[in-house]
Amino acid sequence: MRESKYIEEIPLNHRKDYGQFFTPPLVARLMATWVMKDDPKTILDPAFGLGVFYDEVKNLNPNNQIMFTGYEIDPHILDYLDHNIIDPGLRIINSDYLEVETGRFDSIICNPPYMRFQKFLKRHDILPRIEEKIGKKLVGYSNISSVFLVKSLKELKTGGNLAYIMPFEFFNAGYGKEIKKCLLENHLLKQIIIFSNEKEIFPDATTTVCVLLCKNDGKDEAIKITAIKENEEIDKISDASNFYQKEIFSSDLPYNKKWTPIILSLFSEEKFPNDFCKFSLYGTFTRGIATGANDFFALTKSKIEKWKLDENNICKCITKSYQIRKAVFTEYDFDKLYSTDKPVYCLDVKDHKKQEIQQYINEGEKRGYHERYLTKTRNTWYKIESRKPAPILFGVFNRGRLKVIRNFTTAINFTCFHSFYPNIFGQQLVNKLFVYLLSDIGQRIIKTNKRSYGDELDKFEPGDLNESLCPNQKQFEEIDNEDAEKVIELAKIDEEKAIKISNDLINEIIDTSEIVLPDRYPIAILSGS
Repeated sequence: MRESKYIEEIPLNHRKDYGQFFTPPLVARLMATWVMKDDPKTILDPAFGLGVFYDEVKNLNPNNQIMFTGYEIDPHILDYLDHNIIDPGLRIINSDYLEVETGRFDSIICNPPYMRFQKFLKRHDILPRIEEKIGKKLVGYSNISSVFLVKSLKELKTGGNLAYIMPFEFFNAGYGKEIKKCLLENHLLKQIIIFSNEKEIFPDATTTVCVLLCKNDGKDEAIKITAIKENEEIDKISDASNFYQKEIFSSDLPYNKKWTPIILSLFSEEKFPNDFCKFSLYGTFTRGIATGANDFFALTKSKIEKWKLDENNICKCITKSYQIRKAVFTEYDFDKLYSTDKPVYCLDVKDHKKQEIQQYINEGEKRGYHERYLTKTRNTWYKIESRKPAPILFGVFNRGRLKVIRNFTTAINFTCFHSFYPNIFGQQLVNKLFVYLLSDIGQRIIKTNKRSYGDELDKFEPGDLNESLCPNQKQFEEIDNEDAEKVIELAKIDEEKAIKISNDLINEIIDTSEIVLPDRYPIAILSGS
């Protein structure tokens, strides 16, 4: 197969740079069946790749005269196409779809590239043009797949069908709001297909995906939700529009709300105590410090000594998630990292006139750190934002148990962790909040607000955590301060026992019978979300 040869010969880094992962033929056939429903004369594939959608269209209609246009930015992948293809109806253009004016098409089918828009070098030129065309403002940190989708929706003819593979996170992320609004207001979205066995169907996917089926007919009708459980099931589906388990009206899918919980609640019940409150009642989760040049700002003991950087111009800082391996982080733990030359300090310039500091800054400029995206937007490129140490740190990415840290050091942190800063209501409850976050029931409840990626990888944004539910003040008052402190002391040496005691303490203050959390959702990778 062309795909096997391409994956074998082309380095993973190259495929990641282009956001490439391949569509299984069974899924491609399902999508092709949708776009072929109304006998289209023109079909567009904005990310042609190895041409799996073209193959399936031709298999479905070998004698049909269709003009199939494919755009592909990567010239290397085109070398792996079957050069024996002789089809006057096929036009492959080696160009960036986002940069071209394509016209309009009867049908559009696509598995777009998956990468953050920040990594797309031409984004500053292209994004304004797309925003002008669609008449909507797109958030600059969109996944590039969402930009592909909004452009394609504008290029779909009236009555036309569109099938798109999309990252499931777009349903929950801020950048997805305007796109969801467009899908709903124009009555474009007709069906969402999700996969219970995603790793079997999409083994190379780096994020949880779904298939959107759209039609530009202006009809306000129920949106069908399909959960596919196994490969064999796909092969038996002759018409996706006739295979679904649930329906939901657009009025029950607010564009400014997260769709994942709403969609999954159709399959599994969720119930929380009525007296729970949001975490934001007690304080705020905030992103860690984004330096834009971690190699420059993160400092080891040897680097500090080499450049003779004084204490007034550096500060303690957790720069990588793996540096903290236990649920409680102390000054002893910090000193151990520092003595083994781990990068646990950060440049924090207070006196830029000092000779040693100026020399280090000059070295950074020689290496071009001041010309990076974030650094060049600052008034003073080497000045980081002012932060205080946070008493609770929360891992941005997690597999399995969520990484929650009770921080007893004066270290700030980079973006590997979110920082929780308590307000006046939360200052006296920090230890108890930590106990809740450490407990199994707390983790399961927090996970209902997560974003899920491939390979059981969960991600949280600060807003996800601030919106998460937890016990109210009266409930927390029922936990004795000394008991919470015992959990913390125990977590230093035996985290499993600390979790067990946390479970006991939380079970004493809440009625667990009021909580319903399904053991399994229709999307395996999104379990608990």
